[in-house]
Amino acid sequence: GERVERMEDCREYEQEIALKDLLFHVLYRWRSVILAALALCALWGGYAIWYNTAVLPEKKAEVQEALEEQAEMRELLQAREQGQEPPADQEQAAVLLRAQEQGLTAEQAGKKVEELKTQLEGLKERGPVRHFAVGFAVGLFGMAFCYGAGYLFSDRLRGERELRERYGYQILGGFPGAERKRFLGSIDKFLERLEGTGKRPSEEEACRIAAVNMTNLTGNGGTFLVTGTVGQERLQGFVDSVIQYLREDMALVAGDDMNVTADTLETLAECDGVILVEQRGKSLRRQIHREHESIAALGKTVVGYVVIYGK
Repeated sequence: GERVERMEDCREYEQEIALKDLLFHVLYRWRSVILAALALCALWGGYAIWYNTAVLPEKKAEVQEALEEQAEMRELLQAREQGQEPPADQEQAAVLLRAQEQGLTAEQAGKKVEELKTQLEGLKERGPVRHFAVGFAVGLFGMAFCYGAGYLFSDRLRGERELRERYGYQILGGFPGAERKRFLGSIDKFLERLEGTGKRPSEEEACRIAAVNMTNLTGNGGTFLVTGTVGQERLQGFVDSVIQYLREDMALVAGDDMNVTADTLETLAECDGVILVEQRGKSLRRQIHREHESIAALGKTVVGYVVIYGK
């Protein structure tokens, strides 16, 4: 019973973490969310202004003209039903003739008059401010929903815990991605503090942390393959940065993505262990799983993995 309870607590914790990751996945894209909201706001508000200035006057004029004609028909039909002489005016005679051709009675013409009055009263201006607000809200929540759906159905690596939860690998450390100066970057910094990732070590300190973890986990040293789905240049950069902090009996060999590189598979067969380097939000789960299968097939040990952060 206690074990089942711990498993349930773990599932609830993982669910809370997943919801938190989903929330921040959307928040980090606040620029495009707001841009889409402003675009739809301008489009919807502009439509209201165009409707008020171009469409509404024409519609009102059409309904008003039809209303006046029906009112005239009603009066002429009433006069005819009361036995009055036909109108001498040619325009009125033409109106009465059209009413007779349509088979209208004075009562039917009266009903049409009331319908047209109601229709005319319903033709009102559309408030631009209201439309601006509705457009902004729809754009904001619509874009947030799209990003949320994309996150849920994405095959990309979500966070540093994922490989530990899936395969039991040890995390060796996290490295900051290439920072770009972005408009209102202080908001991104604020979001990082909220997420709890604002205080990351420097690149040098991250290398030292990874080296210490590798040393502690490898024990007797050996030759270790550093590979992943992040590209050869980044893998070699990681090796060059970390190797200076390792013991002399430890050697690192950078190997490009083993899913597409035969040389890496040959190195895998000869190495004493594997260190994976993956990027959050970029590396694909299916490719990582293929790496896992290739490593397991040769009975090699995964010392751990390194996560490169990037939005």
